[in-house]
Amino acid sequence: MLKYFKSLFFLVIAFLLLFFAFKGINFKDFSVALTNISFKWIFLSMLLGYLAFVFRGLRWQLLIKPLGYKVRVFDLVNAISFGYLFNSFIPRSGEVARCTSLNKVSNIPVSKLFGHVILERLIDFIFLFASILIALFLNYQDFMKFSKVFSLSNNILLYVVIFIASIVVIYRFRRLFLSHSNLQKIYSFIVGIKEGVLSIKLIPNKFLFWIYTLLIWICYLMMTVVCFYCFSETSSLTLSQGLFIMVAGGLGMVVPTPTGIGSYHYLVIQALMAINISRETSQFFAIIVHSSQALMIIVTGFFAMLFLYRRRKHNSE
Repeated sequence: MLKYFKSLFFLVIAFLLLFFAFKGINFKDFSVALTNISFKWIFLSMLLGYLAFVFRGLRWQLLIKPLGYKVRVFDLVNAISFGYLFNSFIPRSGEVARCTSLNKVSNIPVSKLFGHVILERLIDFIFLFASILIALFLNYQDFMKFSKVFSLSNNILLYVVIFIASIVVIYRFRRLFLSHSNLQKIYSFIVGIKEGVLSIKLIPNKFLFWIYTLLIWICYLMMTVVCFYCFSETSSLTLSQGLFIMVAGGLGMVVPTPTGIGSYHYLVIQALMAINISRETSQFFAIIVHSSQALMIIVTGFFAMLFLYRRRKHNSE
């Protein structure tokens, strides 16, 4: 019940943010603007988004090799695409989906793969935090205007304290809810996760690992920047301003709404308005970037599902 309530809660949040983000939007003007857009920039943005999946697959292969398993990059990229497809409908479900789907075609233990996902999320947060600092340095005044969006988030510390207290209580009274055999399964799963996370120490080519990581974030930056050329008002924006918009979008994606719906739009619109882009153009830009990436995720995720199914069927024959 708690899981379904959580999903429903963030879905409501998504629709509320969508309402505030697109309040007053003229969709007739948007349809006119859409006809004047050069779609090559949108397709390029989608290509860069998928290229980030490819670099994630190449990086994931580096983590798997020290564990003694051989797996094709194509299968890794498909598992990642499949996971993002799941996230489009059920927030945070993609992490489990990508691990279980890859397990079906490679027999790598899910716990070890999940350890890699945890490591990946940790690295993503580190790079997002670094991007925030760089964007703050390069766009200080604009960032200060944008930060007013979070003025109502003063209770976040209270939520963190409640969450930590809940974890402590559950851990203290864990034996009241779980049998010894179930506890052993959980502990062994945690050991597998730990092994997956620590596999980064065993990578023979750590330099290549960080190059792939950097390329992933360059793709994220450029898939935003190329869409500046869709509108005359944003076509003169700089690379540093692109980083600022990417950070705003990244913060929106952190909110566990389906594919960042609502949260991405709201924060990107606020960031663009902070650099004096009109509200209308900001709304149009947010729709274009988010919708193109969502379409890319759905299409590539669907084909990834087919490829993974065929791969699994071939292995079972």
